[in-house]
Amino acid sequence: NPENEYIPLDLRISVRRDTLRLISEMAQDMGISINDVFSFLAEDSVVDLELLEDLNKIVIPNKCSLGDLKNELLKKKLC
Repeated sequence: NPENEYIPLDLRISVRRDTLRLISEMAQDMGISINDVFSFLAEDSVVDLELLEDLNKIVIPNKCSLGDLKNELLKKKLC
């Protein structure tokens, strides 16, 4: 199924030393690589997200006032 195909990405990220230690221990306990842990974490963090609207229809202004921003957020019920 092309929609569920995994695509390899070479990423460079920075994490705190303690975070890396925990992720390394997690990977070792699960018998998988650190890359697999990061892949699972990335997948799990977005699995329940839904695209609320078509991004092609969004217009981003060059500038706006704080009031305009609040009004737009209230219209979208994001706050």
